[in-house]
Amino acid sequence: MSSLARLSVPLAALAWLLAVGCSAAEAGPPTESLRATFTEANRIISDPATAARPLERLRAVRALFSRAFDFSGAAEEALGSQWKGRTANEQKEFTSLFSGFVQRGFVYWLASVAEVDGSSGGITVYYLGEAVERDRAVVRTAIGRRGGRQVPLDHEMVYRGERWMVRDVTIDGISLVTNYRAQFDRVIRGSSYRELLARLRVRVGSELPRPASAGPETPAAELVKVPAFEPFELR
Repeated sequence: MSSLARLSVPLAALAWLLAVGCSAAEAGPPTESLRATFTEANRIISDPATAARPLERLRAVRALFSRAFDFSGAAEEALGSQWKGRTANEQKEFTSLFSGFVQRGFVYWLASVAEVDGSSGGITVYYLGEAVERDRAVVRTAIGRRGGRQVPLDHEMVYRGERWMVRDVTIDGISLVTNYRAQFDRVIRGSSYRELLARLRVRVGSELPRPASAGPETPAAELVKVPAFEPFELR
């Protein structure tokens, strides 16, 4: 199997971490929604039909991820005070770019650290607890990391459109939305809102994330060997 094919195997499962696609009445508590998605994730990992088409699989995973995340709410929080100053069309454009940025970065970050058990066709997920208050919930999990260490992932979820959706993910104590907001504010203050959009377009437009030092011929296996939050950084 090629390096790119091997890379795509965990990607399918990892994006399913956030793929909460059924109604709250059917799925039960948010934790059970997440747990159910991993059952489907293992089926995807074990399916040989897409093993030879890693980019096709990746695009499908990102499409699922896009339906599972509350990108409009997350985009508003990430843009902060700038959000209200944007027109409806500008908000729509920003949300679209933001969603692509999150999908691309988060899926590859997980692919770069998660331990995948090839014999059973899955990744190990530990469900540590949840707190639900009306239409909001925090689901605490951890994934098995390569080398044995567990990585804590806390999911901030909201109940919208009759289903639970992920608003934010805190990785090892670092909130993605808070991380984005600090970066976006820095770019806007140092340059402009247009510059922020330009940088997002560049990052979203590239098929695979890679270290800044990587050249166009860098092997796919090397593309995920980056610091933990490199995929989420605007440069």
